[in-house]
Amino acid sequence: MKKIDHTYENFDPQKFLELLKNFDSEVQAHFIKDYIVPCIKDYNDVNDQDGLFELYLKDLISSGEFFENMNKKFDVLFKFENLIDDDFCWNTAYVLLFKKEKICLLLNFESVTSIAANDVIYLLDQFNYSEKDKLDIKHLKEKLNEMTKDIWTKVYKNETWEEILKRFKSPEYDHVSSIKFGKKYYKEAHPEALELEHVEIN
Repeated sequence: MKKIDHTYENFDPQKFLELLKNFDSEVQAHFIKDYIVPCIKDYNDVNDQDGLFELYLKDLISSGEFFENMNKKFDVLFKFENLIDDDFCWNTAYVLLFKKEKICLLLNFESVTSIAANDVIYLLDQFNYSEKDKLDIKHLKEKLNEMTKDIWTKVYKNETWEEILKRFKSPEYDHVSSIKFGKKYYKEAHPEALELEHVEIN
């Protein structure tokens, strides 16, 4: 069995939700290692000591495809993206629904082209699916735009928000139908990880 298929079949949503109980933000690579991998039953990296599979998971998760491929357990309700700069920084975001628990998470993935180690995931809100006011697109965009302002006003402390905005291509989040990278991207960016086999350890 391929490692990715084993992952989808053996991912534990309840354990994942429990690990996120006090989560705020984390570097995406650490998030994979500390919050995703522990939720995959019998996961091991004996045939992947370079961590290629975890890099593959990082892209799957930031695009929402990881959870969309487990559609009996999860649903990705609303998707957003913004572009700070073509060659520097962008964000993808979505509302993740745990179907059984009826819990929603608003997640944002900040990616920095030049320094992948600085890619960060933020959990901006956690709420019950019955709280329909929190599932309003306008409300969600406001939460995401507030985060952008909070982050970049700390970076450019001596500038007004209006001055900072002039630096960016598109700081406002757009509601989009998809943030998937697509099969061609994964075949080119993660060819080895796609073919890795799950190894049973007795």
